[in-house]
Amino acid sequence: MLGYTEEDIDKLFFKDKQIYINEVVTSLKENWDKKESYTDEQLKQELKGYYNGYCFSRNKRVRRMYNPDSILKFFRDRSFGNYWSNSGHPAILLQQIKNNIDRFTIPWDQSSFSINQLDFESLAGAISEIALFPLMYQTGYLTLDPNGFKEDTRADKNPMDYYLKFPNQEVQSSLKLTLSRFIIQKQQETGIAYSTSILDALRNEKWCGFLNLIKGACLAKAGYHFLDKTERSFQGALYSFLNGVFHTTQGMQVNAELASGSGRLDIALEDKLHQTAYIFELKVGKSVSEALQQIYDKDYSMTFNTCYKKVCVGLKYDPVRLNITEAAIEVHQYDEQHTFQVMPRKNFAVNSIGYFQETEDIGGLSGLSS
Repeated sequence: MLGYTEEDIDKLFFKDKQIYINEVVTSLKENWDKKESYTDEQLKQELKGYYNGYCFSRNKRVRRMYNPDSILKFFRDRSFGNYWSNSGHPAILLQQIKNNIDRFTIPWDQSSFSINQLDFESLAGAISEIALFPLMYQTGYLTLDPNGFKEDTRADKNPMDYYLKFPNQEVQSSLKLTLSRFIIQKQQETGIAYSTSILDALRNEKWCGFLNLIKGACLAKAGYHFLDKTERSFQGALYSFLNGVFHTTQGMQVNAELASGSGRLDIALEDKLHQTAYIFELKVGKSVSEALQQIYDKDYSMTFNTCYKKVCVGLKYDPVRLNITEAAIEVHQYDEQHTFQVMPRKNFAVNSIGYFQETEDIGGLSGLSS
């Protein structure tokens, strides 16, 4: 069975099956928290966006096909699941990602990808020699795009070129999920390699060195197109890296989204051997002062009041550069009177040649001693 056409979908799943379709729509409304129910036509359009789009000819008249396995599982589960990620993991592609993930640093959000006819049709002597787009086509992640040439705005486009695209949302999100899993693994491996340097920088308060390691070893190596403009992406890359750093270090614990005070802190490191806690708050489009203020306002550091030293770190992530550009660090030190004394806040920014250096106090905030 190659796939379902739109006519098949209508005949097999909609025609004379209104009672069942109503049950599907009710389930979707409840599970997806929709305010209004789907009409039949709206449901068909959603199915088309998720599971249709497979095309095996450059002829524009050829019908696009639905993934039959995903369609059957949708109606079984009554939910828009990512079924491809559980069934579409070709071993060849996974091995290529593992061997050289940098090969996949492509702007995958673009609508279509062009490849010249020779590269697309040539036989490769080895799997590693297969060009990326033909490999993606052979493993089912890309399909032919008959409209690619028409929509290509380049002046030098070639009518003999092949155009490929993701068939639908399900496959595109599956690729991102697969790549993200490998990125997490790679970030952890990178963290292990830099473990000694990171530990030395933290324990000896070499803040510029620590920030430059995070900027260069962690975020820059995450791959330009594997980070996006969100705090969650930034947090995931940093958390995976730090997990690698402290994976085999006795007495070190790394947590993300840890419930503390009146909220959830982004990342926390606890060095039990030195009774020190590091609390990180990450911001996109906001200042490091706001990051530190959130730590204080929500009492994130209260969880670590048994530590003798608490280090509050605010980091600003630039969604254009996909890296950190500013930082603020404030140390709270337990004294002989059993109170936390707040050391002068230190501010850092990336200089003109790309390295962090300490800057003057820019009129930010200072935490309160407790």
